[in-house]
Amino acid sequence: MKKIYFALFITFLSLIFINRVDAATANITVTSSKSRVIVGDNVTVKIKISSSANIGSWDFTVVPSSNLSLVSRSDGFDGFKVADNGGAATKSKTYTFTFKAKSSGTGSVKLNVNEVYEMTNDDSTPKMTVKTTSTSFNIMTQSQLEASYSKNNYLSKLEIEGQALTPQFDKDTLEYNIDLEYGTKNINIIATTEDYRASIDGNGNVALSQGMNNIKVVVTAENGSARIYTINANVKELDPINVTLDGKNYSVIREEKFLPSINNTYQLATIEIDDKTVPAYYNSVIDFTLIGLKDEDGNINLYIYDDNNYTIYNEFNFNQIKVYLLDIDEGILPKGYTAKDITIGNKTVTGYTRDGYEYPIIYALNLETGEKNLYKYDAKENTLQRVENIDSNKENLYFNIILGSFGFTAVSYLFFINLLNKKNKQQREFLEKTMQMNISDIKMNKDLGDELYKNTTLSRKQMKQKRKETKKLLKKQKKESKKNHDEMASL
Repeated sequence: MKKIYFALFITFLSLIFINRVDAATANITVTSSKSRVIVGDNVTVKIKISSSANIGSWDFTVVPSSNLSLVSRSDGFDGFKVADNGGAATKSKTYTFTFKAKSSGTGSVKLNVNEVYEMTNDDSTPKMTVKTTSTSFNIMTQSQLEASYSKNNYLSKLEIEGQALTPQFDKDTLEYNIDLEYGTKNINIIATTEDYRASIDGNGNVALSQGMNNIKVVVTAENGSARIYTINANVKELDPINVTLDGKNYSVIREEKFLPSINNTYQLATIEIDDKTVPAYYNSVIDFTLIGLKDEDGNINLYIYDDNNYTIYNEFNFNQIKVYLLDIDEGILPKGYTAKDITIGNKTVTGYTRDGYEYPIIYALNLETGEKNLYKYDAKENTLQRVENIDSNKENLYFNIILGSFGFTAVSYLFFINLLNKKNKQQREFLEKTMQMNISDIKMNKDLGDELYKNTTLSRKQMKQKRKETKKLLKKQKKESKKNHDEMASL
């Protein structure tokens, strides 16, 4: 019996000893927030001390590599030394250090541990065994980082579920063809990159329209370089409507869902082409009918349809104004302006520029009002401003009238001043009357000039008549002035 008790006692002591060994071990782990850091950026390092037993106190020093500088630490202290106390219930504590990467190379954070003590129930503080870790990460410049990126933008697999591509897939072959039966609405493209760091755009379920569908599968490598694989998926049409424009073949879109979107000035409609119903858009204000045409590459664009005539539809939106560009009638183009290609959005169109003027002019149809106007185009702010069609001859006529009137006034005024110096009452009364007549004539001429300047809708025939009337008026005024002068001379 004594032997049994002795054995149990020894076992109990062994268990206590084992627990004491476990309790006397503390772990200090070091982890970083990044495995790769750019020079000039910050990296966060967390240092955690933990144990299954209560920790009474600890003292260690953080040792960063020379290409790191300390920015801050979570406990509000400065420097790299950590000296802290725990308590009866402290089993772990975490410190956060933020470092700035100064130069490329390997960055690292290690620890120098002085001592860690356990907190026991009998108030003793035995020294604990400490296990530590460290952390390291790669520091590089932005150019070094970009140079390290993978350039692999190849596919390792490309297939269409349930269908066969022609030719058979090869990562270096970029274009494939497939013929599909009438009524095929979609296909499932399965593609896999050769490099796991590359990305794919264009795979998965793809909707199809009748005719040729040009599908792009774009593989982008980690360094940003792209490789494009093209699938020409041709869906057979039972009764296609084919159109030839400028030597190129097109097919009319027969399904509404494949029409490109359009602004709300248009309403969905249908028309008949070759006795077949075709979806279309209609704008009642400008009487435009738009249909969709698909080219040989599968690209779909809107065209203006007018009795089997097709014109590409180019719409532009500016500061809430929607317009359609028109070919300009040079008869309404202000003099001094010449044609020049300008860029609006991503399209190149014909505008008109003049030396010394910042904004080019375009001629367009307002889709909401149906009015045709000349507009100044501001490329920086992408805005339009309506302008008057001011003919240079009108400007010159207005200028000559005003200049002539003021010139005549100045000469008359000097002449009259000279006469007034003679202090003749009869002369002064006559001069005042004459001055009033001249001022009235000048005002009438100015009003005429203003009318000609503002009236931008006069035809060439009307302008010619206005010029004749103005010349007669000036001739009459000159004749009356001469008569007044002769009368004055006889006084």
